[in-house]
Amino acid sequence: MLADDPITEEGAIVRLNSYDEISARSLDSHHAADVLLVLASEVTGDMLTRVARVHRESGGEGRRLPVVLVANEFPEHSMLRAISLGLVSLLYRKESSFNAIARAVVSAARGCTKPGGDGVQQRLIGQIKAIRDNALIPHGLNVAGLGPREVNVLRLLADGLSTKEVAGRIGCSERTIKSVIHQLVARHNLKNRTHAVAFALRTGVL
Repeated sequence: MLADDPITEEGAIVRLNSYDEISARSLDSHHAADVLLVLASEVTGDMLTRVARVHRESGGEGRRLPVVLVANEFPEHSMLRAISLGLVSLLYRKESSFNAIARAVVSAARGCTKPGGDGVQQRLIGQIKAIRDNALIPHGLNVAGLGPREVNVLRLLADGLSTKEVAGRIGCSERTIKSVIHQLVARHNLKNRTHAVAFALRTGVL
C-alpha cells in the first residue's frame, strides 16, 4: 500500500485486514504483493514516480503490479502515465467506501479489470490503453508524447547540466541537443527548456 501519509496508511491497513480475502501491508514489509493500492488526495507526478519506484524494487519492468488508485483529484495529463504503471481500477475517494476498495483490490488480484459497480471508469482505462498501444508505442513515444532521446536530454537538463555538458554525456554535438530541445518545445507549445523539464516532471516521465 502507498498512501499520502502514515495515518491514512495505518488506518487503511487495519480496516482492509478485516476482510477475509485481503492481507494488507505497508511497502516496507518486504512481502511479495499481488496488488498495489494507492490512496492519495491528488495524483501528482511525484506520486506516480513513487509508484514507478515500487515497480522497480518489486521486480523491475518485467513485473508490474496491478494498481488500484483511490484519489480525489486526478489530472487528465496523469491518466496515461498511471495506466503505463499498471492502473486497472480508479475510485474517487469522496465517493468510495472500504467495501468498494476491497472489491476493487480483490478483482485486480484476480486479473479482472471491471470490479463490481459502475464500469465506466474501467472502460475509459481500456480505451486509453488502446490509444497508448496503437498510437504512442508504435511511434516510439511515451505517455507524454516524448521520444527516448528527448527524455534522456530532459533528464540531464533536470540534473543541472548545460546543453554542452548534455552533448558530451550523450556523445553528440551541442547543436543536436539544441535542435532536440527546440523541436519538443515547439511540438508541445512550451516556452523554453525550463518549461519542458517542468512538463516532463509534471507528467511523471522524469
